[in-house]
Amino acid sequence: MKTIYSRVRTALVVVIVVSYSIAAVAGILVLLGGSEGEFVWKILSTTAIVGAFSVATLACVALWGRAAQLFGAIGVAVTVASAALAITLVWLDRDAGETVSRLLVTGILLSAAWALASLLLLLVTRQRPAVRWGLVATLAVIAVMTLIAVLGVWWDDLSGWEDYPRILGVFGILAALGVVVVPVLALLMPDTPRESAGLPPALAAQLTAAAARRGITVDELVAPVLVEPAPDPGQPT
Repeated sequence: MKTIYSRVRTALVVVIVVSYSIAAVAGILVLLGGSEGEFVWKILSTTAIVGAFSVATLACVALWGRAAQLFGAIGVAVTVASAALAITLVWLDRDAGETVSRLLVTGILLSAAWALASLLLLLVTRQRPAVRWGLVATLAVIAVMTLIAVLGVWWDDLSGWEDYPRILGVFGILAALGVVVVPVLALLMPDTPRESAGLPPALAAQLTAAAARRGITVDELVAPVLVEPAPDPGQPT
């Protein structure tokens, strides 16, 4: 399974880099050519959309091969679908309609929230209580903020409520606070390697660091080494 995720992740990164490079080159050529009009606007809009959603997609892809890779995979699907809808609307020569416009705004909100949560989930294996509880609280605030924003898109009575912007702003400030504080705490409070009986502290630190890079526990890291293959009946003992 990890091999499949790794291959798909590599393919996605290549597609993102190539597609954004093509869009960027097209945008530069249009700007240098001095052209104006609707076609130029569509090219530049496409470049901006591909660039913005590429960043969100890469943030979700960063979780692949780690403990929360399923969350990242769903985020990639949401982000790609939102980008496809945005590009389609740019190149259509007719009004998108209220429902489709709301779908687009919803996709943008979900993509941004998913990318932000994916980056925070890179810290999910940290053991320090301050980091773990801060991570949980920040993810909860982001989820509530996104839910309120999406409900405001689809429910006119809510978005027209006098206190709606204030409530959304409070959760936005709390989310921004958590996004800044939790990574800083993770840097200032690294996990302390747990020493096992007979295991040198230096080796314990190396194992902990290797497990953290892969987004797994030390037990999961060493499990393939500890599991001995069953003896072959055909081989002499």
